[in-house]
Amino acid sequence: MEMFISQPSRRDFLKTGTALGGGLVIAWTLPMGMGKMAFAAGSPSSNLDFTSAALPNAFIKISSDNSIRLIINKLEMGQGVNTSLAQLMAEELECNWQQIRCESAPVDPVYNATFMPLQMAGGSSSVTSSWQQLRTVGAMAREMLIAAAAEQWQVPAKECKAIDGKVQHPKKGVLSYGELAEAAGRQTPPTGIVLKAAKDFKIIGQSMQRTDAASKVNGTAIFGLDVKVPNMLYATIARPPFGATLKGFNEAAARQVAGCKDIIKIGDKVAFLASNTWSSQKAREAAQVEWNLSEAPHLTQTSLLKTYRDSLDKPGTAVKSTGKVAEGLKKASKTLEASYEFPYLAHACMEPMNCTVAYDGQTAQIWAGHQMPTTDRQVAAQILGLAAEKISVTTTFAGGSFGRRANKNSDFVVEAATLAKQLKKPVKVVWSREDDMQGGYYRPLTMHKVKAGLNKSGKISGWDHSIVGQSVMAGSFFGAEIEKSGIDPTSVEGVSDSPYGLDDFRLQLQLPRSEVTTLWWRSVGHTHTAYVMETFIDELAAAANKDSLQFRKDLLKKSPRHLAVLELLAQKSAWGQKPAAGHALGLAIHQSFNTVVGQVVEVSLQGKDIQIHKIISAVHCGTVVNPHGAQSQVESAIVYGLSACLYGELTLDKGRIQQSNFHDYQVLRMAAMPPVEVHFVPSNDPPTGLGEPGLPPLAPAIANAIFKLNGKRLRSLPFSKSLA
Repeated sequence: MEMFISQPSRRDFLKTGTALGGGLVIAWTLPMGMGKMAFAAGSPSSNLDFTSAALPNAFIKISSDNSIRLIINKLEMGQGVNTSLAQLMAEELECNWQQIRCESAPVDPVYNATFMPLQMAGGSSSVTSSWQQLRTVGAMAREMLIAAAAEQWQVPAKECKAIDGKVQHPKKGVLSYGELAEAAGRQTPPTGIVLKAAKDFKIIGQSMQRTDAASKVNGTAIFGLDVKVPNMLYATIARPPFGATLKGFNEAAARQVAGCKDIIKIGDKVAFLASNTWSSQKAREAAQVEWNLSEAPHLTQTSLLKTYRDSLDKPGTAVKSTGKVAEGLKKASKTLEASYEFPYLAHACMEPMNCTVAYDGQTAQIWAGHQMPTTDRQVAAQILGLAAEKISVTTTFAGGSFGRRANKNSDFVVEAATLAKQLKKPVKVVWSREDDMQGGYYRPLTMHKVKAGLNKSGKISGWDHSIVGQSVMAGSFFGAEIEKSGIDPTSVEGVSDSPYGLDDFRLQLQLPRSEVTTLWWRSVGHTHTAYVMETFIDELAAAANKDSLQFRKDLLKKSPRHLAVLELLAQKSAWGQKPAAGHALGLAIHQSFNTVVGQVVEVSLQGKDIQIHKIISAVHCGTVVNPHGAQSQVESAIVYGLSACLYGELTLDKGRIQQSNFHDYQVLRMAAMPPVEVHFVPSNDPPTGLGEPGLPPLAPAIANAIFKLNGKRLRSLPFSKSLA
């Protein structure tokens, strides 16, 4: 399959309310009001003030052929976001669902996220940030179409009604949106738009067919790996282990491989270029690249773990302190203490990293699954020595990401741009699974230490918490603030903002440095903070001889959304009833990205093997735009979370990651997937994040069930190691 996508120009899209090729283009304006550190901490974008306009950043085009194009500034990476965003717009536009076509936006400030000055998708923010934005876009277009029809018919606009992609009048008849598009483009964009009430929704709240379903079934959907440009070279790169330098390689042997075209050194990396991916990989294999491995203790697993464990007993940067922790612990009738360990984890997205760059010395084009296209283009511009406007970026479909494609250093773009600049030819860099597993970016290794007390009435009388782990925000656009404060909000989220009523509370953080590259991973810090909070809360409930669900309810009296989730969980899981012989139920609840998710997991043990029989999820995420899509998101997070907590672990030896593919970095197989039920708390609140919140409470719920079976508290992940 050959393709060469030409990007729409900025000029084409910046003509608000004017006709373009017989069509109507609508621009909507949104504020840049969300603080960047607030986003880092996972604050809800639904709290944005939508009344103060700044830059237009979302557009719709209705053409004379009746097609409706929605230009999307988010990455469709399998989560179904195109469909949900189309539903928001279509609800107010009153159009035929089959008319909608979704396209990826070019890179331009007008498409920046609503919470920071760059174009990106992340933080489970796509639907949340677009909730009012795209509904208003649809409503604006609808009113302009009605105004155009009223003008043509010479009747009051209030006598016209938009429905199913047409404007109707009881006496004048019907005009399609396509027939009205050009005239509508000459209308003045309306102000004072009133959006529908939830009771009037016809598309929002319905499970609609995915807009990308047909193309992914028939093979016409274009992913980064599908991009093929005339005269393109394929590159496979040998990358050094962490802390290592290049020792040497057999260049002559590599050049003898059929199809090998060139070999280029990029610092301590070596790129093998060929006429196809297979030849480039075989050339690298023939070269037998050797490295001078690091002897740094912190790059070998045993020494690394010891350093972290020792650090837990040392004071860190004060993150939060309330009440009198020392006094509360001293007066406690019971004191519990525990340490927790979480390993490095790979993103392991099904489509490994790739990027194609075509550069002719004057302009450039880039194709990839871009999660942060603004950053990717800026980095490429610096490398190529071009103004950013000279580079067009095509965001293709992506086969998963989980944060990997939102790379703070744009590593996959850097390599392709560097090679394209030197060769003046289109270059496609393809990472193998092994490349991404061993030379990528990871969820950081993290440790926690917690000490808490219970008074005579079984209430928490003090909570002292320490965390040690690399920062994922360091080196990003937030790096300067992290360096100054010593606090990475993503390292402590889920603890620092815990909804539990902890009056006497202290939290400290240490951010060790390492050559190992880290990055946000699905649900970021909540992946480990939820585990610690929910297993330790469970442990305190047991020590207080209280039911774990009721113990949580007593602590969450001021959190109605958490209480609603717990009530729904209790109802759907028959909590309190005795499970089957040899089975146990474990419970956990956690809020992330402003969404509350609770899970009850039914577990049994066969020797050291965990058998998961059923998972019940209760979710409070505000309005559910696409129920089937929302359910799939929660199920997806559960699958991903099961892989991580049951098996996931990366280990180091002299800077080299020991695992390389799915044979030694195991993921969940279909036969091991348990039945899952997903239930949503009914709500008319604006939607909150959903791509990530289903993951954090899963592992602690399983661990809490295992404790009921064998009396053992699992303090480290993965479980396969804890139970060994």
